[in-house]
Amino acid sequence: MKVLIVIAKNPKHRFLVTLHTDGLIKEVKELIRKKRHSQAIVSALFKGRFEREIRGHELPGLEADLILSENTASWDHTVKA
Repeated sequence: MKVLIVIAKNPKHRFLVTLHTDGLIKEVKELIRKKRHSQAIVSALFKGRFEREIRGHELPGLEADLILSENTASWDHTVKA
């Protein structure tokens, strides 16, 4: 499962991470369900497979299963600008 992580600093930092095990996917989904988005980000970044940092011009058309920020989680297939 591909996750786009957005950390809202000035400027925003965006990271594409792959959750490569069923256990990790379940853990991140459970943290999101409990509204613990920051903990879900930490788990995804440290336990997942880091793909790359995403620049703003790369966002249109980027495919991700989940867009995760410190306050929200959005299940999506294509990232909008």
